[in-house]
Amino acid sequence: MAKRVAVVGTYMWTRRLSALLEKHAGVVCSPVSEVRLRDVVGLVGMFRVNTTIRVGFRPGQLRPRALLLDLVCLFYVLLGKNLVFYWTGSDVPRTAGLLSSAGWFSRLWSVPITRLLLRKSHHCAAAPWLVNELDTLGCSAESFPFPTPTERFESKSDEGHGSWPLGFTVLSYVPDHNYQNYCGDEILALAKRMPHLQFRIMGGEGKWCLNPPDNLLFLGWTDAFAEYKRCVVLLRAVRHDALGGTVREALLCERYVLYTYPHEFVELLPSPDESIDFIGAMENKLDGLFGRFRDGQLSANQEGSEWVKRNLSEQVLARRLASRWIE
Repeated sequence: MAKRVAVVGTYMWTRRLSALLEKHAGVVCSPVSEVRLRDVVGLVGMFRVNTTIRVGFRPGQLRPRALLLDLVCLFYVLLGKNLVFYWTGSDVPRTAGLLSSAGWFSRLWSVPITRLLLRKSHHCAAAPWLVNELDTLGCSAESFPFPTPTERFESKSDEGHGSWPLGFTVLSYVPDHNYQNYCGDEILALAKRMPHLQFRIMGGEGKWCLNPPDNLLFLGWTDAFAEYKRCVVLLRAVRHDALGGTVREALLCERYVLYTYPHEFVELLPSPDESIDFIGAMENKLDGLFGRFRDGQLSANQEGSEWVKRNLSEQVLARRLASRWIE
């Protein structure tokens, strides 16, 4: 008989996780991410399975959907069933902020329900550093990178195996709604310092950037694989993150990665908020890679690509998650 699990939380995360668990681990999933009538029925269906994964949706929020989900989860854990919080990034510091809130309603409801659910649940985190952050909240968590879809990058990466584009291009990801966290201002300053390099930005149209230089182009939502083929370096400069999907994708495409968190086969950048000269640190890293590229001494990052295929492919991650948390 197939294993069954309920998956609740934010829309994007529940659908992605359910699809990959079903595809690679043979798990029958019941994703619920809204509070329409049919979804309320789905929440009640949680009680027919022994394990529910709550992904990317922190407890204690004062919204109708959140209040309902917290109540259902409370009854679920009180019945002795397994609730697994899957922490995906910003939900961790926001929960920490909620627990230190001084508002009267937070003290009456949000803080008590959050502490109770955290204590009664299991926890997994999408990056090792989130495990450390959760530890400060009294939560013992295990690290399981989120199994985002990477299969098309694994298969397509062979098309340009070992090759470089003609020019040295830097690719980054900066969403408009959260550009400060993704170091938008710092990347803008970096592009102005390095006019001989081309910078391309996925995920946003640059509405926050009033006067971009000629070598900085905002792409919005675009074909990511085409952009990886066009670039030499992925710059993942971020203040707070889970394990960014662009890191795995770029490595699969044999590109070099500059990242503000430690990871295999990437160049580590300092913390944007702790470094004395963060922009200078990025510039130095890019200068070194550009010099090797210009002189024909920079080979494609094939080791990084092979490592991700073995350790962080969507199939590997989905099966690892299922074997640990789903009975």
